[in-house]
Amino acid sequence: MGASDGLYRYNRQDETFTRYTENQGLPSSSIQGILEDRAGRLWISTKNGLSQFDPRTGTFRNYDVSDGLQANEFSRASYAQGSDGEMFFGGSKGLNAFYPEAIRDNPYVPPVVITSFKVFNRPVPVGPESLLKMAIPYADSLTLSYRENVFSFEFAALSYANAQKNRYRYKLEGFEPGWNEVGSKQRLATYTNLEPGTYVFRVQGSNNDGVWNEQGVSLNIVITPPWWKTGWFRAIFAFLVLALAWTVYLIRVRQLHREFAVTLDARVAERTNIARDLHDTLLQSAQGLLLQLEVLSQLQEGRPIEARAKLAEIIDRTAKAITEGRDAVQGLRASSVQTNDLAQAIGTIGEGLATDPSNYGSPAFKVTVEGTPRNLHPILRDEIYRIAAEALRNAFHHAAATRIEVEIRYGPQQFRMRVRDDGKGIDPSVLSNLGAEGHFGLRGMRERATAIGGALELWSQAGAGTEVELYVPAAMAYGSPPSRWAQRFAGKG
Repeated sequence: MGASDGLYRYNRQDETFTRYTENQGLPSSSIQGILEDRAGRLWISTKNGLSQFDPRTGTFRNYDVSDGLQANEFSRASYAQGSDGEMFFGGSKGLNAFYPEAIRDNPYVPPVVITSFKVFNRPVPVGPESLLKMAIPYADSLTLSYRENVFSFEFAALSYANAQKNRYRYKLEGFEPGWNEVGSKQRLATYTNLEPGTYVFRVQGSNNDGVWNEQGVSLNIVITPPWWKTGWFRAIFAFLVLALAWTVYLIRVRQLHREFAVTLDARVAERTNIARDLHDTLLQSAQGLLLQLEVLSQLQEGRPIEARAKLAEIIDRTAKAITEGRDAVQGLRASSVQTNDLAQAIGTIGEGLATDPSNYGSPAFKVTVEGTPRNLHPILRDEIYRIAAEALRNAFHHAAATRIEVEIRYGPQQFRMRVRDDGKGIDPSVLSNLGAEGHFGLRGMRERATAIGGALELWSQAGAGTEVELYVPAAMAYGSPPSRWAQRFAGKG
């Protein structure tokens, strides 16, 4: 359907209309008449020429006086079609008659050339496709200084049949994402203030019937950067920045190491004092009570059998209390891990958990060590041990896993420990809140890691298991001080 504001196409499936105007290819949005040829194409007369519309592709092919029409302006309702398919359209200067089948488009693919290239309006020889190639030398690419970043191209399609209808599209790769489509009157492209880099100018052209030369022609343009933007200058600058950052890092690590050592000494002294107090008060008192009860059991008269049984029970309980107190003192005074063999200590607790009847099944358990084991700070070693113990208890009691592994890596830059299982995983809401309501295991592990200057990462996915990974910088983890070279580099040696 034709109207004064475009061509309307009705879609029966969704009962909608599609409107075509000059933006979609019509020579004019004012429709004067419509005829359909035997091939199903529509011939549309407008206020500015005749157009052929292909409904299958949705494209227009326009004709005007340069193609043989008597005039570009047609009259409304002045059109007819003969029985032999001949079409008649009336216009301002008479009647136009033609057979649609007899109209043939120009199939010629025109060569495209760059006719000139100018830098600051100064001509520069261009590639072998140039019309000037017989007169001046040419180059396939050009290298320009960053100061010469204002340049322009002129181009042409070598098709002379109705050449005013030739069309062009061009782009500068590395600067423009898409093509710029222009008519025959605009055969000039200018670019200014481009950043240093490599660009490729491409241009394509078509003949009067819209047959495009897709290959077109191209020219490489290289704009060299100033010295402060060159690769070697950036490399030197980056090296200096990294060297400065490394120096600051070494100074900071040494400072943290000193502060951490002071904190460790204070904690060890505090624990030793607590252990001494427990040994001098609680254990001595309990031992005295045990001796008194033994004397009482020997002197008890009356119901000796029942009394002795009761006293034996008291003695046994007291002995257990003393044992527990001694274990507590030993843990406070020495360490939860008696030696530096952290892997053995973790393996022991894992084997103990593996035999616990409250577990879900009997998962396979393994501890692996990478790198050469090194001495760890005692307090730090205890915290790592407790983090591993909490992670293993969660895995054995809650994961329903078939395999639980602990990896310990003594790296040159950091100490790393990973506890992973192939169980049912942790609910995302529980993981995001670092534990269920009233439970503090995950939060406690994170707090312990932070307290020793490390980082704890938790990963879990339903049906894919859980991973708990602890990272501690080498300067924090190992007992040895920084190397002499690092001290000198930091200006502290």
